[in-house]
Amino acid sequence: MPRTKEQFKELRQEKINKIKQVAMELFASEGYIQTSISKIAKAANISKGLLYNYFESKDDLLKCIVSEGVQDVFESFDIDGDGHLSTDEFEYFVRQSLKNTIERKEFYKLLYTIMLQPNVHDIIANVQNDISIRVLTVANEYFQTRFDDPQTEFLLFSSMMKGLSMQYVFADGYITDEMMEKSITRILDYYRK
Repeated sequence: MPRTKEQFKELRQEKINKIKQVAMELFASEGYIQTSISKIAKAANISKGLLYNYFESKDDLLKCIVSEGVQDVFESFDIDGDGHLSTDEFEYFVRQSLKNTIERKEFYKLLYTIMLQPNVHDIIANVQNDISIRVLTVANEYFQTRFDDPQTEFLLFSSMMKGLSMQYVFADGYITDEMMEKSITRILDYYRK
């Protein structure tokens, strides 16, 4: 029996997801520059030509991975989309951000390693900047209304969040989920003042 259009669509999406997963793991473990399209195709068990059927280039593949990952992170930010963060939305964002770190450790490993490679970071700068500008605008308003020195408080907050996330990603088992939960509670206790 021939496949339906829906079945072909599902197969295509499965291949794309497999390519992105394999590429993300290779980029994070071996580095973006060192990972070739041939290596990705081989690890995904497809031909190099088929990979190019789904993605124009290695840069395109990286942009796709980062765009989806960053979008997922910020979907938990300003849930009602009104441009203002309530205390509940802020708390949800903090909890969800660190939950995402736990659940998507490979993505964050990739993201942090890219941030440390200027030439590679330039490839994804526009992807990150579009989302970051929206988030920073809303976050700035949240901190402006609650603190005398909002820039310093936001710097402290973002440093704690990134630091906790990076520790979890790179400390390989040193930081437990319980430690993460306690850290989240401490951060939220501080910012509820």
